[in-house]
Amino acid sequence: MEKTDLYEAYFQDSSNYYLEQLNYYEKGKKFRFNFSAVLFGVFWFLYRKMYLEFFVIITIFYAESQFENYVLAELIGTEQAELFSFAVDIILMVTLGIIGNNLYLKKAKRMAEQAQIRFADPEQQKEFLAKKGGTSILLVMIAFALFVLTVILQSQ
Repeated sequence: MEKTDLYEAYFQDSSNYYLEQLNYYEKGKKFRFNFSAVLFGVFWFLYRKMYLEFFVIITIFYAESQFENYVLAELIGTEQAELFSFAVDIILMVTLGIIGNNLYLKKAKRMAEQAQIRFADPEQQKEFLAKKGGTSILLVMIAFALFVLTVILQSQ
């Protein structure tokens, strides 16, 4: 079985786009901008079933927020800290757009290798990749609902 078939099973509906990105990646263009990762932020990582990456990014955002609220606000004032926060948030979102495809393609390659190690049968490999890849809208909806709930509770 060709690697392309494995990647198609992993990428599913977006296989044309990600096979093109993979082609660039393998030619040495490791970082290709992903507008969806910028637009949807951390939710894009959940949508693409990149759970570890999601939690790492959420932790970074949380630590940055806490630093701004409790340290930076005391040092330069609340108004200046909010301006700084806005600039940092933009930088972080653009960074997600820059690294999103790279992280996703690395995960796809790892999953394809795992499938080939675990299963000799090509159909089992594709079935494994179909389960591990693709997208998950349910988790995005749950995370978004929790995010909205948190914002509402913090504003009271």
